[in-house]
Amino acid sequence: MTVHDFIVIYNDTFKFIYKKYGPEALRDLWATISLQWCTHLRELVKAKGLEGMKEYWGGNDGTLGREKAVYNITLKDEVFQGRMFECPSIGELKERGRDVFNEGLTYCDHCRFLYCPVVEDYSFSMSWFIDYDESGRCTGKCRWSSKKRSN
Repeated sequence: MTVHDFIVIYNDTFKFIYKKYGPEALRDLWATISLQWCTHLRELVKAKGLEGMKEYWGGNDGTLGREKAVYNITLKDEVFQGRMFECPSIGELKERGRDVFNEGLTYCDHCRFLYCPVVEDYSFSMSWFIDYDESGRCTGKCRWSSKKRSN
């Protein structure tokens, strides 16, 4: 099995859970994945804050580089920002002729549900913006930002 197969399985799993159990069950799945499987991001944010986010997504061995995404990462004036111009997951699903999960929640929503709770545990706010086309489908473009919460 390759990462490309995993993307298809992820997409189909989201569809199945949403249709069989509803949106709350899907959000619960994403919360569980966030808590149990986003440990590398959690460790980096705990140790390095915004620099850890930059390392996780960008860096020499960051997740977006490994996935061969087309992206830009910046950290300036205590604000971390990411921008994806071509999501490899959405590209893979389209290339394989698969319908990208889009039932009120979308395939793309899993990112904000996985990552926002992790950084928010360490007093950072995070915003995630997904670009949708006129039919409400993810275009494979998104942006996100994070900064230290002011108390």
